[in-house]
Amino acid sequence: MRIYLRSLSLGVLLALASLAVAAEEGTIRLVLWQGFKYSEVGELTANVEEFTKSWNASHTPRIEIAVQQVSFDDMVKRMKTAALAHITPDMAFVDANSMVSLVYGQVARPLDTLKNFPPNGIEELRKEYVPGAFDTNVVEFGGKKHLYGLPAQTTTLALFWNKKMFRDRATELKAAGLDPERPPRDWDEFIRYGKILTQPEKGLFAYGLTNSLWFSMPIMNQYGVSLVRRDENGVLVPNLSNPRTEAAVNRNVNFFLKDKVEAGAWREGQLDPGQGFLNQKYAMILIGPWMIENFRASKLDFGVALVPRVPLEEAKRLGLVPPDADDNSTAAQHLSSGNIGGQNLMVVSASKHPEVCFEFARFFSSEKVQRGWAEKLGQIPICVAAQKNLDLSKFPEVPTFIEQVNLARPLPPLPFGGTLEVDIVNPEINLVLQGNRSTKDALASIEKKMAARILAPVNEAEAAARDSAK
Repeated sequence: MRIYLRSLSLGVLLALASLAVAAEEGTIRLVLWQGFKYSEVGELTANVEEFTKSWNASHTPRIEIAVQQVSFDDMVKRMKTAALAHITPDMAFVDANSMVSLVYGQVARPLDTLKNFPPNGIEELRKEYVPGAFDTNVVEFGGKKHLYGLPAQTTTLALFWNKKMFRDRATELKAAGLDPERPPRDWDEFIRYGKILTQPEKGLFAYGLTNSLWFSMPIMNQYGVSLVRRDENGVLVPNLSNPRTEAAVNRNVNFFLKDKVEAGAWREGQLDPGQGFLNQKYAMILIGPWMIENFRASKLDFGVALVPRVPLEEAKRLGLVPPDADDNSTAAQHLSSGNIGGQNLMVVSASKHPEVCFEFARFFSSEKVQRGWAEKLGQIPICVAAQKNLDLSKFPEVPTFIEQVNLARPLPPLPFGGTLEVDIVNPEINLVLQGNRSTKDALASIEKKMAARILAPVNEAEAAARDSAK
């Protein structure tokens, strides 16, 4: 069952038809869609050339890979349109958080059904990759779980802190027993720092908050939140009305409502977190590595640290760690968590040469290739083996992001991700931040809307898939 059916204009069909270029006789022509930034395209081109040369040296027929530029923001829309027109590429780099919608639309090929898939299965292959990034490719549909892509790029949020703003309040921080030369390690300490760093009369605040489901996932993950679960019948149901989810949401909104250390950056028209940090109005923000270049260019004196973790005593109360855990225990260290963004390399279901495409996906996600992307471009390697012994002298912030991403978890594997975030979760949390709705009421409303608009069609599609398989 395809849950995105749209009409196509003749112009769109003609544009897509231009992609179907015949290969030379005796040569397999594969089309690869990519939406990388300009600085990344050169490295990708070199990777494609290396793979093609190696393959052609030992295989027949020969292959060629036509790399075509498609805007990252338009990739999923273009892919759906191409699928409906039956003119698709063979493989594509797609947003990791959009994979599931392409799976439900039957556009992505299940890789674990291919003849050359590793015999030890999905779980064994998972050990080679950043767990959260790999998991964005694993989707259960119709009672069956398959792997639909391999991670190609990954990203996550970390804590950026302005070292100068900390030094400017060094006397006050030291008087409160806080070290001005390091960022806070847990959220209680974050608030203690924040109350000293926040000077509203000067327009200075400790923190700038982004009201977004994706940006809030590090805290949700720390508190062990699962947005959905399967009931005793295997049906997806909301899973937000519980103490952990309420504690996670309260932690996030209370930076503004109760603790008074957040600038109101979540309000429409206000100075957003990235710009506020750039202007040295916000001492700390949660943001990703894509902003590092801008911050460096502005000569900011900044550092990057792990997302502050759940305070240990609170974690014990909520059952997140054992009662005897201490600050140095492995369980306590894992109380810092992140979210998952990035891109996956997907093999399109209509490709006539999926095994070759899978071999390219394995090559692109290999230690050698990922090591090159890390050392030349400052990327976070998605291959665990490539994370060791890297020369990151040009990118000193990357080791922190590597540590953070290995603690991260993705959004739940649901289609309609944009609807869930933009139309359901964000507006409800905005009402809480405005003081117009309680956290408990907001979560109840999110559950009701999620059940009707997200889970009902998903459960219907799964039931239809199970029936057709009988």
